[in-house]
Amino acid sequence: MSKDTTELDKDKAKLPQKQDLRHIIKDWVFTLAVAFVVAFFFRTTIASPRHIPTGSMIPTIKIGEFIFVDMFAYDIHIPFTRKSWMERGNPKRGDIIVFEYPVDPSKDYIKRVIGVPGDTVEVRNKRVILNGTPLPLVPVENKAILADLTPKYNPDDMSLYRETIDGVKHYVVHINDRPARDFGPVTVPADSFFVMGDNRNDSADSRYWGYVPRKNLLGKGSFTWFSIDYDPGHFPPHIRLSRLFRFLH
Repeated sequence: MSKDTTELDKDKAKLPQKQDLRHIIKDWVFTLAVAFVVAFFFRTTIASPRHIPTGSMIPTIKIGEFIFVDMFAYDIHIPFTRKSWMERGNPKRGDIIVFEYPVDPSKDYIKRVIGVPGDTVEVRNKRVILNGTPLPLVPVENKAILADLTPKYNPDDMSLYRETIDGVKHYVVHINDRPARDFGPVTVPADSFFVMGDNRNDSADSRYWGYVPRKNLLGKGSFTWFSIDYDPGHFPPHIRLSRLFRFLH
């Protein structure tokens, strides 16, 4: 057998290996592309994971927590966009909603719905008055839920309450050394919502920048799926196991 023939046989032996490698790469690229498209479709139409970097919803949502947003709660969205294709319903009082910040739509905010169209909202002495009636507000002595708030907040300087709105009971906090800021009364216009953070003295909300237009809605806060405390005093950062997979209300 000639040398040329031997080299040719070796090249033929390598050819299937190269073809197999190309086939594997092509399969992986296709699989990853499909996975990306499915994930993005899911994120824009069904549920969207979000990280919460601020404390405006303390203690319901703490700094450093990751939540899922139900994108199907109020609208059917056009896939791969934020635009609504069809409305399914409107937020109710007490719902936790995610929306495009009216002042800068490139930013997403999360707050609790206090007033729906036609409602009159007022705040007096840190108490929310809805349609002329103060919302039930019950002091809570056990402030264990205020642990792990990072150095920005000191539980000893905060008062914890249970507030009830349309049967939805949730925690709110007041920072003791901050004066009450009275507001209103105002009437919520059509196709708009009045929202507030549960951290009532440290939340930029409808008291400051106005209403959330219906068209700015993205979805409803569903549950916390991960929670980590970034407090430099707790190194390494620790996972808040008791707050994993907690439904938001």
